[in-house]
Amino acid sequence: MEQNNTTKPTSGNTVKIFLAVISAIALLFLFANRSNFYPSDTTNASSQKTSSNTNTTSNTAQNPAANERQLLNQKGSEQLEQGKVEEAIGTFTELINTKKDDAAAHHNLGVAYNQKKDYPNAIKQFQKSIELNPKFETAYYSLGMTLEESGSKQEAMETFKQLLQLNPAEKRALLRIGILYDAQNKYSEAIDAYQKAIVIDPNYYTAYFNLGNTYLQQKNTDKAIESYEKAIAIKPDYPNPYVNLAHCYMDKGNNAKAQELFKKAMQLDPKLKATPLK
Repeated sequence: MEQNNTTKPTSGNTVKIFLAVISAIALLFLFANRSNFYPSDTTNASSQKTSSNTNTTSNTAQNPAANERQLLNQKGSEQLEQGKVEEAIGTFTELINTKKDDAAAHHNLGVAYNQKKDYPNAIKQFQKSIELNPKFETAYYSLGMTLEESGSKQEAMETFKQLLQLNPAEKRALLRIGILYDAQNKYSEAIDAYQKAIVIDPNYYTAYFNLGNTYLQQKNTDKAIESYEKAIAIKPDYPNPYVNLAHCYMDKGNNAKAQELFKKAMQLDPKLKATPLK
């Protein structure tokens, strides 16, 4: 191999140069993509668990039909977990055919349709589930999430508020209401919803994260920092608040701190090296 006769820098200088280059790249990445770093924490209806309650009698051993229905429900749930959505739709449809008024079965079929992104049929099944059981909280939440995903934001808001009437302590509904208000630039209402969720669960880190996002939209950097730091204190391995907290420190001119936080986010989620949050 041909030797390179140029003078090599000392190892200490090499490290300094390398760190300087990395720092510059990280900061350039942050500045270039800063408009993309205000994400809301999202949880879609397809990620919700199917209901294990299939309205069977308590003693399935003495009720063969109920036992068969329980097995069908389990089969459909396992198919969904395996990504076999079409098979799950068939199984839950078969389950419903054995008992038309099974609210949980209609809900589970709705979850399957949601995973297929067949929102009209998912909405139809969730609505049927609520019709059969007006106090079925999980169905309200799944309906609200599906309406939100399909673009029916106002109907989603109304559904989450109905869920709160059933259960005022439903923190997830408050989180979604906050996110929907934030999307409408109704920041005071969003903050109120997040704060109510935090009162219910002081360790609700996603509520703190979204609260920070709203404060950041309001240019209230100090409040945003406080909220992101709360989220990190509760869940140190959650990368999103590190990214947005970095922006707060950039706004304050503390690029060194911003770089440190962004590096931590990339350690927690290496995909952030190539893909900015949205």
